[in-house]
Amino acid sequence: MTTDNIPWITLILTLVMGVIYLVSPAVTPLSYTVLAPWMHSGVDHLWQNLLVFVLLGAWVERRVGWLTFLLFAGMIPYIALYLPFVFQYGGLSRGASGLTMALTGYVVPLLFVVLTGHIESFDFDAREVVFGLTVLLVLAYLVTDVWVTVQRFAGLEPRPDGVAVSAHATGFVLGVLWSGWRALRHGLADA
Repeated sequence: MTTDNIPWITLILTLVMGVIYLVSPAVTPLSYTVLAPWMHSGVDHLWQNLLVFVLLGAWVERRVGWLTFLLFAGMIPYIALYLPFVFQYGGLSRGASGLTMALTGYVVPLLFVVLTGHIESFDFDAREVVFGLTVLLVLAYLVTDVWVTVQRFAGLEPRPDGVAVSAHATGFVLGVLWSGWRALRHGLADA
């Protein structure tokens, strides 16, 4: 692997989240305002966010380029965390869940395009089958996660304590909007 293929922004933000978790800075108005998207309430919270962030972030960063990804990953978590509070449809929260859901919102439509293209040119060899099944499994996981978020946000399912459902939903909508905007600019296959 050359250094051109390494998703540097994803790697750096992953390390930042890990360091902030380990350092565990005191929550003050200033530290919260600056660090909220990168703070986590426990190792499970950190692990769940990092798992999705690393997998989706690396793919998206390679797809859109490091600078575009840096702008996206730098702005979206703050918007997803503070928009619900400003417009009073959710409270303050912390963590990268808004970012991971924004990545999900961006990736889900693109994975459908990838899967459709794969099906159109499908060969019955082991590599093709494994690739197709992997994309299908990732889509199933992400769509299920989105469905649970939508149900919680709409009040059809209870909102678990400590889960920033509004930030999740806001992040997802922002990701879908970004995917649509890039599809209009670059075409669906190159969004």
